[in-house]
Amino acid sequence: MPSATQLKLWRQQAADKISRLLTENDGTELVTGDFKVDELLRILNNLPKRPANRPPYAGTFPNLAIPEARRKAADLLKQRIRAITGETLQTQDGLVDDTLRVLLRANDRPDGKSPYAEFFPEEKIPPVSVDNLLDIAPYAEPAQVRLLYPHLLVTMATYKINTPLRQAHFLAQVAHESGSFNYLEELASGEDYEGREDLGNVQEGDGVRFKGRGLIQVTGRHNYRHCGTDLGIDLLANPTRLADPDLACLSAGWFWNREHLNSLADEDDLDNVTLTINGGYNGYEERRDFLIVAKQVLQV
Repeated sequence: MPSATQLKLWRQQAADKISRLLTENDGTELVTGDFKVDELLRILNNLPKRPANRPPYAGTFPNLAIPEARRKAADLLKQRIRAITGETLQTQDGLVDDTLRVLLRANDRPDGKSPYAEFFPEEKIPPVSVDNLLDIAPYAEPAQVRLLYPHLLVTMATYKINTPLRQAHFLAQVAHESGSFNYLEELASGEDYEGREDLGNVQEGDGVRFKGRGLIQVTGRHNYRHCGTDLGIDLLANPTRLADPDLACLSAGWFWNREHLNSLADEDDLDNVTLTINGGYNGYEERRDFLIVAKQVLQV
């Protein structure tokens, strides 16, 4: 039986894999996988079964060409699979595994084999504890840290922040950026970002709507769009979702990965990690102090 953290990670990996398989298929004819994908979409959206006289996707995405309908289905499935809840395997997990097998033309899942296990090897979950986080950030609210903790583990496993040195740099930076894990969105209103075309804020109200959120504050329409696309969440329609614990952590990992910060952490390059995240060196001394403690706690 996989751990709750491993299961969260598997669901993310499956969502990403199914999304890639669908978007890579630009064929204009329906195939077996389309029927299975439509079935899964309907189940995860609590919709009735597809009528026999209606082709896949027609009910959910009417009047779209098949390649475009697949892309829409890929985005929606990515959201729905990531949203599966439960710390143990659910019926939906088996259905996701079945769909993945059809798309990959793989054999049926062997008896006794967990969904996902055949496709995604178990990851080494970062050996960081709640107490470690509280030692690194002693002014953190313990209840908040416990809320963030499983999502931080999934994030670090997802984005290969998997050595003590990488973890020390990552945790030091997010501790600073979030005020010791206490704030998942910036305290200012965001009005200062209004009209910032460099952030993609071209519509009235974008500054407030897309102010900084997440452990590493994602800011502006442009960044919300890219982050949401990669995480499988429509952040343009639901910007405050980025301040929820799961996406607050994952978005920080997304940014860390996008900017190749593991390689800078491997070189113990605090200066350039800070410059990449901040655009300057604001809060440098506190970032350094967090890093010193994180190295001691994680025995770097």
